Amino acid sequence: MPVVISSGSRTSITQKKAAKVTVQSVREPSSLQDMGDIDFGTLDSTKDGYVISYDSAADKFVLITADDLLTTAAEDSNLDDSFISAIESEIDLGRVATTSLDGGTF
Repeated sequence: MPVVISSGSRTSITQKKAAKVTVQSVREPSSLQDMGDIDFGTLDSTKDGYVISYDSAADKFVLITADDLLTTAAEDSNLDDSFISAIESEIDLGRVATTSLDGGTF
């Protein structure tokens, strides 16, 4: 007859709890207005001709005029040579009206 040794401690088998699964769905924006980092205000005919620019102070994309864009680009007095060449090729000095030129004082 086999000898069975009895143990004083009992072990039990328990089922492991299922891990909680969380699924996060991210919907990509389908238009610029769906993005959270824009500040265009009301888009109407008054915003015609504006361009999109990033405002680092506000951490948002904003609409600015082309004049504002050129002013900001020229603030450091360093315009790209290809830009200067394009402007020079489009300006016809024969059509510039000069009624009075002042050379200043020397």
